[in-house]
Amino acid sequence: MEKQNFYDLNFEQLKTFLIDKAAVDPKKAKMRSQQLFNAVYKKNIKCFKELTTFGADLRNKIEDLISLEKPEIVDIQKSKDGTIKFLLELKDKRNVETVLIPDKSHSKYTICLSVSVGCYLSCEFCATAQISKKLVRNLSPGEIISQIILCKDYINDWSTQKKITNQVLMGEGSPFLNLDNVKVAIDNSKNKDGLEYGRTRITISTVGISIKKDNIDAIEWAAKELDVYLAWSLHSSIPKHRSELMPINDKYSIDTLIPQLKKYYEETKLPIFIEWICLEDNMTIKHAKELIKIMKKIPSKLNLIEFNPLTNKNFKPASKEKIDQFSKIIQENGFLSLFRRSRGRDINASCGSLANKKSVGNE
Repeated sequence: MEKQNFYDLNFEQLKTFLIDKAAVDPKKAKMRSQQLFNAVYKKNIKCFKELTTFGADLRNKIEDLISLEKPEIVDIQKSKDGTIKFLLELKDKRNVETVLIPDKSHSKYTICLSVSVGCYLSCEFCATAQISKKLVRNLSPGEIISQIILCKDYINDWSTQKKITNQVLMGEGSPFLNLDNVKVAIDNSKNKDGLEYGRTRITISTVGISIKKDNIDAIEWAAKELDVYLAWSLHSSIPKHRSELMPINDKYSIDTLIPQLKKYYEETKLPIFIEWICLEDNMTIKHAKELIKIMKKIPSKLNLIEFNPLTNKNFKPASKEKIDQFSKIIQENGFLSLFRRSRGRDINASCGSLANKKSVGNE
């Protein structure tokens, strides 16, 4: 019988598993789950034989039933700016990439997590979408959260003062097309007995997937069930132009998404991050004026992202003058606009660049 992967279970699922499969007394299941979470997510045990808080019989039973298997790091690339990119091999021999982005002092990091192998959204400016052209498969909860564990191991981040201080689910794939598994990973990241990240230390991205989840819009569901920062990949405020950049706009338009994003803010009281790739043709005064109309409807902040020309499309990065002019218009209308310079460009680790052909895996 195949073992249950520990990282695939959130706290409540682990409690149920211990009762049903390990014959743990229901009255003790919460305590045992806390002990297991602490041992794995706080003390970083590598096998259950290290469980000194468990008696030999239960320890052996847990060892027989549950696996701590994680993906394998098969390649590491280091940028001259300190960014580190990891190529991970999954159990089925497919691959994904994970990135550690340092702060200015190189003492703290943001981790950029992937949620799937491949992506079918076909955003024209994104190398990941252009090379994969399709979703191969979603990552399991364990494959998502294992990216954090592996990176914490690599930089020895197991003290109470975290080195990896922020998580962004902005790597390969769309989190809103893998919500159930993303939820388990975020649950374990936020759990006080787990990795213990605060809600404002995690950001989940969306192009604006407006599917139904438990009979409500997925964005509204995410506000209630995830309760973390939300980044909306907008990239153009003019519908026709956005559809040219992001075909998904034909299905989920800006106008239909605005009420849902407003609900997300009302539920979480967290402003929406609007993501905007800096291209020559989306940094016009007209784009800025239309964006202001959108920002007036949703409490939000603008993240301007340096373009990395890796696709075979004829996109040109916006000039510094255009970026400054665009940002000034946004700020003069009372909104925050931040420019995010690319990190790890020399190793293809920057935004929209996770396009190693191995990421798609073997067909």
